Amino acid sequence: MRPGPALVGLLLLVAASAPACVPATYNVRAARAFANEDARRAIIDDRTVELERAISLADEVLGRTPYSPGDAWVAALRLDEDEGERLRERFEEAPPYDGEHEVPLAKLYRVKIDEALARASGPRPAPAAFARLFDALASLAAPAPAASTEGAASTAGALPVAWEALAEHARALAAEERTVARLSAGRPLGAPDTPEIAAARGRAAARRRALAGAQRDIAGAAVALRAASAGQEPAATIARDALQAVSFLLRMHIEALAVAPYVVKQARRVARGEPGYAATVARAEAASRVLEEQREALSACAEALSVPARTPLEEAAGFEMQESLLVQGRAISLDAVHLRLNSDVELLFFHQLASPNSSGGINDYRGRTRRLAYDVDPVFMVGGRAMLTYDFEHVRNAARLNAGFKTDRLFSSGGDIQYDSSLGKLIGLNGFASDVFDIGADLVGISTSLKIARFTSGSVAEIAVDPASGRDAGVVASAPFQLLVRQIDVGFDVTKLFPEAADDLYLEELLAGFRYMDYKLPRIFYALREQEPGTGGLYVFERQSPAQSVTSRFYQGGFSLRMGNGEWPRLAPFGDIGLYGGAGPVRYAFSDDPTAPGAEREVDEATMIALSGNLSLGLRLRLTSNLSRLRLLTELSYNLEAVGQGIVSSIHATRRGDETTYTIGRKIDIGGFDLFHGPRLLAVLVL
Repeated sequence: MRPGPALVGLLLLVAASAPACVPATYNVRAARAFANEDARRAIIDDRTVELERAISLADEVLGRTPYSPGDAWVAALRLDEDEGERLRERFEEAPPYDGEHEVPLAKLYRVKIDEALARASGPRPAPAAFARLFDALASLAAPAPAASTEGAASTAGALPVAWEALAEHARALAAEERTVARLSAGRPLGAPDTPEIAAARGRAAARRRALAGAQRDIAGAAVALRAASAGQEPAATIARDALQAVSFLLRMHIEALAVAPYVVKQARRVARGEPGYAATVARAEAASRVLEEQREALSACAEALSVPARTPLEEAAGFEMQESLLVQGRAISLDAVHLRLNSDVELLFFHQLASPNSSGGINDYRGRTRRLAYDVDPVFMVGGRAMLTYDFEHVRNAARLNAGFKTDRLFSSGGDIQYDSSLGKLIGLNGFASDVFDIGADLVGISTSLKIARFTSGSVAEIAVDPASGRDAGVVASAPFQLLVRQIDVGFDVTKLFPEAADDLYLEELLAGFRYMDYKLPRIFYALREQEPGTGGLYVFERQSPAQSVTSRFYQGGFSLRMGNGEWPRLAPFGDIGLYGGAGPVRYAFSDDPTAPGAEREVDEATMIALSGNLSLGLRLRLTSNLSRLRLLTELSYNLEAVGQGIVSSIHATRRGDETTYTIGRKIDIGGFDLFHGPRLLAVLVL
């Protein structure tokens, strides 16, 4: 078997065989369903109500609904694929979803619980055996009269108090955290806390301790439930009914938590333009906090009840839809596998932009006798690539296996352009080893891009210059133009550390890292000196080199960022800004008479300092519906990248009193900036 398919099979097997991770892996499916939706108030309001309703339903089922063993309302807590699809169709085309937004699974479970509770409120043939399900759980966990396990009984009896404490402390903790965030907003980084902030942090810490205590009490109750004896009736029926109800609540909470982060994010987007909507953000955040605490408690109790009920948790009523956790895992894994088809049309121009201050200060080139002019045809490229990707938890496209085209080029003229994103290949790995290395890099947030542009059509001319006036005096020589540019960017996406703040700042990506660039061009070097030592204002011509082929090689550090709203709007502008600085080795030569062929040359090696910056503006259009697994995006952008470079040959020190000022005494530059620019149209189809 080839390494690529083997890796995919391994990923699917691992994801499908880890039932304990199912709640977390639902984030992958939720990301595909909700991450790129339009932020609409009606949808946000509906889902916020669903989150809050899930909390109150858990309270109602466990603490306010009368129960007798074998009750019909418990038996009504069932949901399979067929009924789930029927319920989904009931809401899908109705407001506020209108066929354009995904109906959360939590809503379907909420409907089934509402139906069951409506049945529970009807007339009974006899009074209920227990006033609430909590009492039935305490009865199930109660020790036999002859046993001396008073601690277990008291622990199970404390379950209602611990459950109520969870919600109370979780809501209060969310409020205190918002208070800390509000009071800290706009303060300098690292500034000491004010008394108000310190007090709020103290109250938050106390709430966290109280939450931990409530969870310990529930864990103790779970131990008592796991040890319960359910060999006889009615204990056996109570255990089965309790597992059915608790597992159904657990599944509802899992599904609610899957959509909750996107409810909060979309509410924050709306609140940017409508400050009054911040209350909805607070509601959604508080509900998320309570749901997570309740989910942890429900999970502990459901796992414990599976022992006396003699039913594996994956076969309980809450997980009947998709049959079992194993099948769910497989379905989620398949949903996380995508085939990405990229189509790329690009036109890339190269110019040298003459600039009298390309290396700092003002440069006066009068006195030179030669300059170079580049007449370069642009590169036009049509490319495509097929790629198989897999989404790990919270990480999209973490496993990438290239297929089909080994380069992006399908058609080109004037040269070609290639793109790649494999860090493994860049460091010399091949095949399976490269794939595994790239997966690890993706999981820790490392982003890599490689661009190779080759210009093969054009010419470079050596032009005589009048040293007195600086005017061109005619072409003295010319040669075909050849240019190969290689650029490698490796960075870490800092927005992963503060995703909410990044969303508020319209930051799609902020990469901090390393850039390597190299290319080879005919050059003429100009040596310049300060006209007035110590000023660093005006530099005058001193001497020039003959035309020579020079390799520019730079190692730079810096950042690049993309500003925009992401992929969720139907039509969204975006912009890229990057700035990198560094240096690299260069080898060049001067001669006594640079215009005389064969003149003796003075070869030198130095460190060339370089600054590279890029800027682009674009527009992204989503062509497919949010409900479609098939996603088609197009991006049209215009990109510009400038590279300035020069050599510092001496530093001038000027002492005035007790102060010493350092300026560049002599420098060597190439007379301008190298400029790469052009439009790009990118289409991405995700299956």
